[in-house]
Amino acid sequence: MNTIHTDLAIAGAGCGGAAAAIQAARMGAAVVLVEETPWAGGMITSAGVVAFDGNWGALTCGFYREIVREIEIHYGGAAKTETGWVTRTAFEPHIVAGIFQRLIKREELIQPFFEAHVTEVLRDNNRVTGFRFVNKAGEEFEVRARIVVDATEFGDVIDMAGIKYRFGRESRDQTGEPDAPEKADLEIQDMTYVAILKDYQKAHNRPAPPVNPSADYNPDLFRGCTAVDAHPADLKDHIHTLHTWETFIDYGKLPANKYMINWPFHANDFPDTLPAFDREKRAATFAKAKAHTLNFVHYMQTVLGHPELGIADDEFPTDDGLPFIPYVRETRRIIGDVVMIEQDVLPGEGNGIRPALRRDSIAVGDYFLDHHHARAHPGHPNYFEEKYPSNANFQVPFGVFFPKGVDGFMAVEKSISVSHIVNGCTRLQPIVLLMGQAAGAIAATALGAGVEPREVDVRDLQELLLVRGVMLYPYDDLTADDRIFVEAQKLALSGVVFDKEDFQFRKDAPMTWDQVAELLVKAEGGPIAPDKPPMDIYRDELRVLTQDIEGLDFSKDETFAQVATRATLAPVLCLALDLQPTPDVKIRFLDMPHNHWAAKWIEPLYRLNLYEGIWHVNFKPDEPVTRRELTLLLDRAFDPFRRIPLG
Repeated sequence: MNTIHTDLAIAGAGCGGAAAAIQAARMGAAVVLVEETPWAGGMITSAGVVAFDGNWGALTCGFYREIVREIEIHYGGAAKTETGWVTRTAFEPHIVAGIFQRLIKREELIQPFFEAHVTEVLRDNNRVTGFRFVNKAGEEFEVRARIVVDATEFGDVIDMAGIKYRFGRESRDQTGEPDAPEKADLEIQDMTYVAILKDYQKAHNRPAPPVNPSADYNPDLFRGCTAVDAHPADLKDHIHTLHTWETFIDYGKLPANKYMINWPFHANDFPDTLPAFDREKRAATFAKAKAHTLNFVHYMQTVLGHPELGIADDEFPTDDGLPFIPYVRETRRIIGDVVMIEQDVLPGEGNGIRPALRRDSIAVGDYFLDHHHARAHPGHPNYFEEKYPSNANFQVPFGVFFPKGVDGFMAVEKSISVSHIVNGCTRLQPIVLLMGQAAGAIAATALGAGVEPREVDVRDLQELLLVRGVMLYPYDDLTADDRIFVEAQKLALSGVVFDKEDFQFRKDAPMTWDQVAELLVKAEGGPIAPDKPPMDIYRDELRVLTQDIEGLDFSKDETFAQVATRATLAPVLCLALDLQPTPDVKIRFLDMPHNHWAAKWIEPLYRLNLYEGIWHVNFKPDEPVTRRELTLLLDRAFDPFRRIPLG
């Protein structure tokens, strides 16, 4: 048996595993990466789920953004990837497989093993120390690692390691979730064997090769997948508006005359997923799921009348042209230091607009609580459907990677510490990529510091992620390219946000004195008196600060609705910082005479370089202070990100 010693051993090179490996290697960690299929990328390559779900716009960040940009470069721009209506970025699986191959090859510290699988996990009491695996040729390897990561599709390493996990739906008593069932059960989301089809008429001027159905083919299973084949008597059994052929096929339209078939209504979702969690039964379960998908493609060619569409012959090097693996939506989930539950993604649990703020955030998402079940229509003999409240943009906390009581180990992909309900919004490709990036950064940081992954300084980690363009508070209108991205994120993670903060930063909005007072109190880390309304606390702070300052009168409530100017903000900041006015004025703003009433207050701030890069040649003292400017000033003046305790 070959023995390998490494820093980090990752089982699974899907979205999470590949992202973790690449990020860790970029930070100097030696990585062994073991993957069962011939490709890295998992969901978005080997499983054929080639349409990104969610995290669009400003939330396209970090390593996910890097992948999106590589795709756009390949196709010649973002517009070339907006082909299907379900996504803004659609692509061919072999293209992204090539992108991952290049990214992994570029990192000399990554030692990849494809078409290999873990056979045994090594433990020393409460520490996971490595695993054994076998490759396609039957060669056996033992990896000894300082940190091990399970990034497999089925949470196999968690199971082999004897780590406690949850599977299926938790009970309401287990999680405290209002929409959890009264009793726990084994209901999990369907897996789907995706098909990538090609229009052979457009590509080759001929019909597609016909797909032969299986012996147990039953066309009634697919009736009602579109309006084309629905019977009027069936309408009562549908939970959605029936789609035309055009909207059905354009759902997953890809570049190069191809289509992703991953349709949730009377199509290729496969409900008999549970046997696949037994490795001995996995191949047989996959075969059944494949047959189900091929039967649906046959149905499309015949009943729906589209013989021009067939299995693409230039995507997967498999006997049937289907992906290497199915799309696995749900798996074993660790019971972590933190368990992310329904309340963590619902707006009603925060300020009514957003969920409660997570100061320990390591990634953000925006997808809804989406749970796939082929039985989710009233006509099904075993009808089962899950409906949950509308969630909002959400943050993922630091502690979801670490199983309780186990050292040297992390879980990513869909095995993170979330409830069954929350898995519906954390299982998607973008956020799995981002969580993988965070996990890789945690591992590399822990290795460098000689600590357990759970002991990594969260603020150090967050700063590292922020400078790499990873969003940690989900603002819709502030991208990683913005000059104040890092400062705005730091203030949000410190709780320096408005009580009614939503997902719009509004960087050019002028700040009223009420807004200045609120953010100032929070940036100072000031005490919150439980017996007073928050607005009174914020206003009182400003009144106390400025009670002896000529020209600033906050005795009247209406003053707080007025806009703060650059000049009037200066004495407030000085007093909050215990700075006295400086008579010896040397400021170099061309439009600020030294005898201006505010000059003596601007001078000490100027000497501290608080204005550097905000205002340059001219100060424009009567201009309103914008949120962008206030954010930069508060971050520099008070550094709440480092000064205010995380808890």
